Amino acid sequence: MNNEKTTMEQLQMATDSYGTVIAYGDFVLASAYRHLGKGRIGNDARVYKLAEQPISGWGQDARGFSECELDLVAEADELFADAGHAIAWAFAHTN
Repeated sequence: MNNEKTTMEQLQMATDSYGTVIAYGDFVLASAYRHLGKGRIGNDARVYKLAEQPISGWGQDARGFSECELDLVAEADELFADAGHAIAWAFAHTN
């Protein structure tokens, strides 16, 4: 069982140059290049929503947007030709 929380910072570290991670209000839109075998190659699309709010200030209790825990709220069943098409799908699933 993986108890590590998902954050925007963690998503950015795991995303290569073929993908992207974008903050959009209380959402984070993410796409990464995937090679799943049997000809399944392309970009995935995921939508995350803040599970906790940023805490402004300095010190131990401060938390920036990129450090907030995220909940996965939507994930595409298909792969896309590129990150742009994947993020377009993600924008459409932020409501």
